[in-house]
Amino acid sequence: MVGNTLRLMLTRGLSIIRWNNFPRVVDTKQMDNVGATLHTALFLAYLEKQEGHEIDTLYLMKKIIFTSLSDLVLSDINSGTKSYIKKLDEKIFDDLYAQAYEYFLRTEAPKSLKDDFTSILHEKNKQKEDLIFLAAKKYIWHVEASTNARVFQEIYEVPLRDISLDLKSLSSELVSLKELLRNTDYEKYLAHIFRLSFSMRWNQYQRNTPISVMSHKVVVAYLSYIIGMIGNDNGEENDIEQMLMRAIYHDVPEVITGDIITPTKKAVPWFVELLEKVEETMMDDYLFGYITPEYKKYLSPYILRPFDDELWMKVKYADIFSALIEAKIEDQSWNHFFHEKYQTILSHISRISHPGVEFLLKEILFHFDTITDDTIAPSYDTWK
Repeated sequence: MVGNTLRLMLTRGLSIIRWNNFPRVVDTKQMDNVGATLHTALFLAYLEKQEGHEIDTLYLMKKIIFTSLSDLVLSDINSGTKSYIKKLDEKIFDDLYAQAYEYFLRTEAPKSLKDDFTSILHEKNKQKEDLIFLAAKKYIWHVEASTNARVFQEIYEVPLRDISLDLKSLSSELVSLKELLRNTDYEKYLAHIFRLSFSMRWNQYQRNTPISVMSHKVVVAYLSYIIGMIGNDNGEENDIEQMLMRAIYHDVPEVITGDIITPTKKAVPWFVELLEKVEETMMDDYLFGYITPEYKKYLSPYILRPFDDELWMKVKYADIFSALIEAKIEDQSWNHFFHEKYQTILSHISRISHPGVEFLLKEILFHFDTITDDTIAPSYDTWK
């Protein structure tokens, strides 16, 4: 289960282009859409909490990540078509997604992960959180469509009309969405966050499978979840919500500074410390100025100091694992520069003593060495 989902994230998740049957000014990859949805949902959740509503943020993050996996299987159904299917026959839509979820559950995985996956997908008592999830998805759809509509106005007329109507309806139920839609500063804050979709990892090297910082953060969040859960199975008391929050926000400064690679950061003594001060100053000038001081105070530890203690270090393990997989995929596609990178990262992470790290090493090395993309996704006869 874990190896398959990671492989899908870093193959199909980076190759599926949204609005693929529409002319586009900007291509949005599926994994970038998931990352943008996470950031939007968390912002809406914070606004709801400020209004006195209790929001299960952990459930919200898990729901977005878990449900996104089904889209990697049902990749040939675009968002607009899904909406029409759901309007005409919601039951068959739900049955279709249930088949995709069942595929993941049939594969090998620790019981704790399968049980958690199942409980999140079958939860019926989180109406407010599910509304936030839906509102975040619709908001991102509107951002994607409205951007391309600036050139292809007539082509996007129908989807933009439908999405706008949905957002208007949802804003009557969610004060957070109403506030977002009428506050241009909040929209600018999220717009700058979405720049992570255009900031590319390993930017100084030729990539056969490019991955944005936004997509990378989604992978790190999923890996952090795995490491935290396996650790808890082995007697740890990891706060999964805090791990996911740090994973999702940890690279936000790269919106402003770009992706400065670790060797450059360490090339000159004290450059890392200086860069941290530069990041904080630039964040004030370019990002935090659009949000309230209270929200800045809430976000700052996740954004500026994500790896400062033992719990956060486990998120760093996930960050290293993401780099390992990215290098592995490049190495497998005969990008020879990444062979040495992969070996160096593998050597480093193999020395980390943690049950979650050891589990992922077995899963990643097995699935990424022996399974191709054509064989990991279910064929239709496996659903019978």
